[in-house]
Amino acid sequence: MIKKEISRREVEEKIAGMGDFVKMHFLNGCLKRQIDFDTRRFVLLKLGELYEERRMFLEAGKMIANAAPINPIEKGKVADLMKATEMLIKGGNFDDADITFDRAAAYCTEQQKWEIKQKRIELFKKQADEYIKKDKRQNALDAYEKLLSFNLTQDERKDAQKTLLDLYSKLGRIREYYNLRSTI
Repeated sequence: MIKKEISRREVEEKIAGMGDFVKMHFLNGCLKRQIDFDTRRFVLLKLGELYEERRMFLEAGKMIANAAPINPIEKGKVADLMKATEMLIKGGNFDDADITFDRAAAYCTEQQKWEIKQKRIELFKKQADEYIKKDKRQNALDAYEKLLSFNLTQDERKDAQKTLLDLYSKLGRIREYYNLRSTI
């Protein structure tokens, strides 16, 4: 007889001796089975962790975002959604990152919103700098353009615009270069 429901303890015991890709396959299979909320949350977060380790950031972000509504604590939901936002930014999916960030902001007070907005700005800066280090100019350009759409301080805006000017120049975007240069 096939047992349909599986508990968190059973999942933990089964994946203990498995390799990462076998774990991913097994955990994805668990999501298709009938499991309780605690086990589902564990499976989603474990998958997110495995995907992050394997640098599969988009999948990690999706799994963590799916685990957030199951979290019974609002601070935990915000933390999960901000982690998902971070993964989606690392994966280069800025639109989904914005949607996930907006979901996180919905659970916050005004003070917390300001804090997580600052964290989002830092995540974008960090990712844009990472793209520049790896010489991924178009990706860095997209990140800096997105960064300029946020509420930045005057110094942060100037730094981002200077970097953007350099990227426009390197990518041969002359029209955008002169338009931005005239506004600085």
